Formats: sequence, structure tokens, C-alpha cells
Amino acid sequence: MKRAQIPDYNKKLVIKDRIFTPVNGVSLNNGIFKRVFENNISFLKQFRLEDLSYWFDIKSGRVAKGSPFRGHFEDNLKGQTAFQLLMGAGNALRWTEDVDLEKMLNDVLDVISSSAESDGYCMAVPKSEFPRNEYPHYVRIWLTYGLIAAYLSGNDRALEILKAWQNWFNSSRELPIIKYLELAYQGIVASTAAYMTPIGTQKDLEVVEKYYEEDWRLAQFSRQEKDCVQRRFQPGEEPHPHGSELESLEGYLDMFRATGAYYYLDAVLGAVEMYKRHWQHVGGGIVMCEFLKATEDCNTLDPRRPYNELCCSSFWLHIFQRLHRLFPENESYVSEIEQSLYNVAFANQDENRSIRYFAVLEGTKVKGQVNSCCSGVGTRIFGSLPEYVFSISETDVYVDLFAAATLSYGRTKIMMETEMPYSGKVKIIIRDVEKPFDLHIRIPNWVPKAFKIGDVDAVPGTYTDIRVTKDQELDFFLEMEFGVHYYSGEAKIRNRNRVCYTYGPLLMAFVGTDDYPYTGAMGISLEEFNPDDINDFVESTDEPLVWKIRGKNAYLKPYMDIAQDEGFVVYPVCK
Repeated sequence: MKRAQIPDYNKKLVIKDRIFTPVNGVSLNNGIFKRVFENNISFLKQFRLEDLSYWFDIKSGRVAKGSPFRGHFEDNLKGQTAFQLLMGAGNALRWTEDVDLEKMLNDVLDVISSSAESDGYCMAVPKSEFPRNEYPHYVRIWLTYGLIAAYLSGNDRALEILKAWQNWFNSSRELPIIKYLELAYQGIVASTAAYMTPIGTQKDLEVVEKYYEEDWRLAQFSRQEKDCVQRRFQPGEEPHPHGSELESLEGYLDMFRATGAYYYLDAVLGAVEMYKRHWQHVGGGIVMCEFLKATEDCNTLDPRRPYNELCCSSFWLHIFQRLHRLFPENESYVSEIEQSLYNVAFANQDENRSIRYFAVLEGTKVKGQVNSCCSGVGTRIFGSLPEYVFSISETDVYVDLFAAATLSYGRTKIMMETEMPYSGKVKIIIRDVEKPFDLHIRIPNWVPKAFKIGDVDAVPGTYTDIRVTKDQELDFFLEMEFGVHYYSGEAKIRNRNRVCYTYGPLLMAFVGTDDYPYTGAMGISLEEFNPDDINDFVESTDEPLVWKIRGKNAYLKPYMDIAQDEGFVVYPVCK
């Protein structure tokens, strides 16, 4: 059954969302968003049901016809790849019809249902194994997200499974110890996500408050205490810092909206400010990561070290998606989403084959995987892409990102024609206006100067407001220019500077064959140029967003467009 375009969870919230992420009604037209979306569907179709159901069959005593996925992500987190399929397929089916993909989703729901116990427990491992590893947190989040996505795509059975599962979890005897298990802070958002659905109850919030909430941590973030991002003092086996802690901030924002307690919001905003100040690369990637022995402002570049993990950027963009719904006038929140998509998520999709774990900034891109934590959050993002273009309410439409897409808003059609980011030309066509509404067009902070949309001023870093009462067309151009960013961090080279460039929202990278004597990475040196005057040493080519470096066998292009085995460097040495 088709869901309402505007979700109705606001009736549960003390602090109401002012705008909403559309559940459906957005179609992607030719462009990078559509290419990424369709690659993701092809990626999902490589999975075989027999393999996805292997551990469910073993648990239920059935003869397993498939083969288990090998490696940490199924050996220690059994069943997670089936839930990955649900996340990707369920979200994709919200926007498009695909008979084969819908069958895959229904088949996985059959596997989960046939393995579920009478009390609602439906993991792929026996109950005795549930209070171990990351089952109550990471794996439960994927199960929850997957069932919600399937429900939003029109599958009522998924919500029935979720209700029974959530009832079991909320009365589980294992709750007193789960906050001390691996990456326990992630588990908050599974409970709050369930609360936002039609089956959510007050018990979901009570479980968070009693068994998950770390009041000492929230206070540290609120005060922006020195070193608190890179140090944890939780008892148990998880005292070390981890970028996955960002996922807990999603849940804490949900708790703010559900309860009205402002200390949740203060903590999230404090943590976000600390990450932006000390733990974010140019282009939006998150430096703090699993196993990283690091200090504030380390800004590591070494591809042998973990940083710019897709998981962290996934949590980051979902934090800012929530903030955007609460405070829609703040353009910077959508800017963070835009950077996370272009410079990490899109950059980490290896066509339709796999999804990369890290967005490293020199050398060659890491090889992709088909079932890892980053594959899961990646397929969820790619399946959800249409929801990032527009935000809506009963009286307002926000144009947040610029992509070739059409929004069906009641009987009104809002069509956006653009080749962004390869061209800044944008045309918005509004037809069949059913009732007056306010259109808010984001003017990105990377646009260099103000301009006009019709007779309305468009100021960078704001939303331009236009009252729509009749059919009309709006033409404008989003000018982009180079931004120059000098490197500061542990990879700084003695007596040399390093520099990188952005172009509009895009992180740029140098590719070429010049020797690179300082780090051994493939790239070029800019020492003979003045790095502040990039327009003096780059020449445009016939390929959009590709510039040749004058006098060198090297080019500058968007990081997201770097091929798998193409040598590159983001921060070449300069004067």
C-alpha cells in the first residue's frame, strides 16, 4: 500500500519538525544522481537469496543451500547482509518500480519470518549469542532500518515483523549489559527510529533513557570539553574513541524531538562543532575513525590509516538531515549533506560492483566490498537519493540539492532541469499548480556572489523565498569558483606547504605522471606556481570539470570522478 508522502510522526513529538523528508513522489532524471541510484539497484541484484539466508537456515535447522559470506561482517555479524539488502532495496522501491528487486525484498522478508520465534525474536543467531559482539546495536540497527524501508516502500508485513521484534527487544533480559558491549552507543538510533514509525511506543524512549543514554558523555559534548572526541572513559571493552559514535547523535536528536529536553540538542550541536573544528577534512570527510590513534587536528592523509570512512559520513549527513528539518533556514546544514554525498558517498561507489570503505586522499582509491558496514550504509544512501533533493510540508517546498528530478506535490509538478555539478545552469519548471505554496530555493554558500532569480535577490548561504500561485519557470545559474585550502596536520612536509582545491561543493584531485618525491604518492608538485593563483596554471579541457596543468602531464578533476586504479593526490606540495 502506498504511504503518505508526508510522514505523520510529528504527532508524537514535543519539538515538531517544520519540514519533512518526502517518503515518495520524487523521480530522478538523467544525471549523476540517477546514475548512482541505478548503479545501486544493479549492485543489489548481485546477491543470491540462498547466500543471504544461510545463517537463518542454520539457526532454524534447515538445510542451507547457499554459501556463507566470509569475513568479519558475516562470521561475527551473522545475517547483516540480508538486512543490508532490505535497506537498499526497500529505499529504492519507494521511488521506482522494479519487479525483480521487489521479489528479492519479499524473499528476504520470507526468510526472516520463517526464522522468527513466537515471541518476535528474528535474528539469524540463537538468543544465547545475541548479547555479544555488535548484535544488539549495529546488526539491530540494520534490521530496524531495513524493515522500516520495506514498510515505506509499501510492504505492510515488514511493519508487523518490526513490531514483534521491537516488543521482544524492549523486554529482553539482556538490556542491563548492552551499553557495555561493542559500539553500544550506536544502538540508540535503532530504538528512536522505531519510535518514529506507527508501531513506536513510549517504551522505545524508556529503553534509550535507561539502558543507552550516557549522561556524562552528553555533558562533555555540551561543554565542548577538550579531548572528549578522542577520549572515552566508559567502563568495559569500549573506552576508545570511534567515528561510529556519530550515529548516537542521530538518536539523541530524535530524543530531543520526542521529549523536548534541550540538553540533547546542546550535546549534539557541541559535538558537531568539535568535529567540524578538529576532525573534518576539506570536502567533508570525517577524520576520526575506528582504530585511528589520533589527536585533534591530525588530518591524516596516509592511505594506510583509516579515515574518511563512508559510515561516518552517513551518520554525519543523517544528523544534518534532522537539523535541516528542525531549522530549515540554516543553509549550512544542507551544505554538509551535499559535501558528504559528492565527496564521500558518490566517490565511494565503484560503479555497480562494490562500495568502498574509505575515501583516502592520496595514492589510489581503496578496493570496494559487497558486504561491509560501509556497503550497508552506502546502499541505504544510494537507495534514498531522491529524498535529499527536496523537502516539503503542507505549505512549503524546499529545493535543497540541485539534480535533474521531478517532485509530485499533490497534483503540482516541480521539475528541475540541470546537469549539476558539471554545469551550474538550473531551470525549475512548475506546472499544474493546485494551491499556492512557498518555494524556497537554496543558494549554496559556495556561490561567490549574489544574483537574481527573476526579480528576487538570491544571496549565498540562504534560501530564496518565492510565492507560487501559478505555473511558472525559473532560470538561474549557480556560479562556481576554486577555493584554495592549505594543509595543516601530521602530513605537513618540512619547509614546504601542501594545498588542495575545491570547486563549488566538489573536492578536487590531481592526476598525472610527474614524480612526487616527498610522499611517494602518485601526483604532481606545484612548487613552480603560486598556488593562490590557480587560474594562472590550469587550462580548461573539452571535458567538464577537468583542467590540464600547464606544462605538465597532469590534470585536475573532481575526486568523485577518480577511477579505481588512477593515481592521484589531493594535497600536492607547493611553495
